[in-house]
Amino acid sequence: MPAKQVFFLGIGGIGMSALARWYNAHGAHVAGYDKTASSLTQELQKEGIQVDTTGEVKALPNGLAQDLNSANTENWLIVATPAVPLDFPLLLAFQTAGFHIWKRAEILGHLTANRPLMAIAGTHGKTTTSTLLSHFLDKANIPVEAFLGGIAKGTGSNLLLAGQGSDTPWIVAEADEFDRSFLTLHPKHAVITSTDADHLDIYGSSDALRSAFGTFAEQVAPGGLLIHHDALESWVKESPAIPIPPHAQYGELEPGQSLEKLGWEAGYSEVAGESGRSKFTLHLQGKPAFDILWSLPGKHNAANATAAAAMAIRAGLDAEQLPRLLDQFPGISRRFEIRHNSIAFTVIDDYAHHPSEISGTIEATRLLYPNRKILGVFQPHLYSRTQDFLTDFANALSSLDECILLPIYAAREKPLPGIDAQAIGEKITGCPVKCPEESRFLDVLETCDPDVLLFMGAGDLHRWIPAAVARFSTSDSDNQNNSNSQP
Repeated sequence: MPAKQVFFLGIGGIGMSALARWYNAHGAHVAGYDKTASSLTQELQKEGIQVDTTGEVKALPNGLAQDLNSANTENWLIVATPAVPLDFPLLLAFQTAGFHIWKRAEILGHLTANRPLMAIAGTHGKTTTSTLLSHFLDKANIPVEAFLGGIAKGTGSNLLLAGQGSDTPWIVAEADEFDRSFLTLHPKHAVITSTDADHLDIYGSSDALRSAFGTFAEQVAPGGLLIHHDALESWVKESPAIPIPPHAQYGELEPGQSLEKLGWEAGYSEVAGESGRSKFTLHLQGKPAFDILWSLPGKHNAANATAAAAMAIRAGLDAEQLPRLLDQFPGISRRFEIRHNSIAFTVIDDYAHHPSEISGTIEATRLLYPNRKILGVFQPHLYSRTQDFLTDFANALSSLDECILLPIYAAREKPLPGIDAQAIGEKITGCPVKCPEESRFLDVLETCDPDVLLFMGAGDLHRWIPAAVARFSTSDSDNQNNSNSQP
């Protein structure tokens, strides 16, 4: 949506900041509010975007403060994230003055309308798949712009812009199911990676969630939809009354299976670990099988790479480039990010915050580091999600060798009676569990003796990693082996 002046309420969010960067790069005057300063808001400020953390009217840009006082709503576009409380004074002030408050998803829908959009949907895997896809296209000199849900380590940003003078670029964007945001998008091509139950505070039931995915799928151009086979199986089994539009499939190939026999577009097989890296075989319709060696372990990441590869080929990528491009993929912050690696121990930072994601991340860790003691540090995200998946969280975490549970990261929610980290810990079996207050976390951590320290969660637990590395680093030589121990 064209705009010369844009103000973001919640500008520090990963999706909001990508939009802020896009408007800033296209010459708009951009400013915003976020309740907490972060490395991301600091980066926005370096790029010339004004960021306030007070939420006071006097801290607004001069022109916006004047327009607010005079109820002049024509000059500024106001965008708010659902994380901003409905009773937040600055939001109420804008509403009282008559400003239309736009959702991030609505803006993304306008920006991508009538442009060749490749959208990545699913309750898991969106960020990795979309970042891989944008990496493939960019490195193959296929014009692309991307709005990402994480910080790509190759660019240090969640926004990728096409070069000046490029042909009309492909747009790569995450299609977020939260708050039904993805229903603002009308992609030319789209992936659905998974439809596991999530955001039940919004949807109420798995059927309602899949119904929204069905509506999104209907908005994809004919011939453009690609769905993971496992997602289809669970959809048909658990929500048979909800129709699935015409689609292609991808998924894991079992021994003896082939794409031709199954009628799939793409697949992956033989996922394994090798010398600290991961390998798998990539299968694409009409192409020879490719042996892939790269940095992201686990079947879930092989699936993400397969979906991205299939989409990239639809955009014109030569498939022969894929092994090299996957080998060179630099990764994504907080997606199985190796924050420290030494002879003594390894520290991994991962965004896993749903039981299925936790299971996949632990499985991938064991694949890459067999026969090593894994200590998981998990910070539950949202009281509602913890309540919905209490037993599932416990089952997933039980596969660790040892577990530390931090207090729930509330984000936009208020506490629920009886729902806390201890409630998860009481259901974990076969794995020692500690549930310290955050103030005692490092002291409790020091009593453990892990080979691999795995941080998981969508909140702010990654801020503990530098201090945790410092506690465990016992020699200068160990510190010299430190790989990216700063946030």
